[in-house]
Amino acid sequence: LSTIRKLFNWGISQGIITTSPCAVITAPHQEVSRDRVLSDEELIAVIQGTNETGSVFGEIIKTLCFTAQRLGEVAEMQWSELDLERSLWTIPGDRTKNGKAHFVHLSNQAKLILETTPRLGPFVFTMNGEAPFRGFYKAKHRLDGISGVTEWRLHDIRRTVITGLAKLSIAPHVADKVLNHQTGTISGVTAVYQRHEFLDERKTALDAWGIYVQSLLDKTDRDNVVNIQDR
Repeated sequence: LSTIRKLFNWGISQGIITTSPCAVITAPHQEVSRDRVLSDEELIAVIQGTNETGSVFGEIIKTLCFTAQRLGEVAEMQWSELDLERSLWTIPGDRTKNGKAHFVHLSNQAKLILETTPRLGPFVFTMNGEAPFRGFYKAKHRLDGISGVTEWRLHDIRRTVITGLAKLSIAPHVADKVLNHQTGTISGVTAVYQRHEFLDERKTALDAWGIYVQSLLDKTDRDNVVNIQDR
């Protein structure tokens, strides 16, 4: 119902139709907000599992984990949007949800992913050099089997990262800017006059997150070595 309502509302905005048949339809049930957050152990299992997927899908997942951006924005990333020397990714306004260009700092971990990705065409994550990666359903299903982490959605990664930033004492208004949320902790009249983008603070936040996740990965690798030696 939600999807079809958007379709008909778009039709009205384009002058194709004058009224929406969804206007008098009541939602069958109240939508429940998701609150799934991957634990540290689940997050690391997912990231490590991407190494076995053998596809650019794995690189997309890792980039999601280190940038906290939307799936569509990451999957359709283009080389022209990247300035790797400045560790900066600029998402143009026509690709963001709020229609405004968004600047994303690339931590060392995120930057390494992009630096080691082959350049096959305008899109960063592509199988044929002509179009962005597709086939998320099958790839996600395979990743669940490899990682052992189930009952989660790709969008849950954003919630997981933002929860992790809170654990690292990153201020909520900075986290909102990282996510490119139109509204959040700064709203109302204050939001009208508050135009500071907190770029330095966002850089600090994503660098801290990258270091934290890397420390979890390193610890898991050390533990695995110890377990093998014990055997």
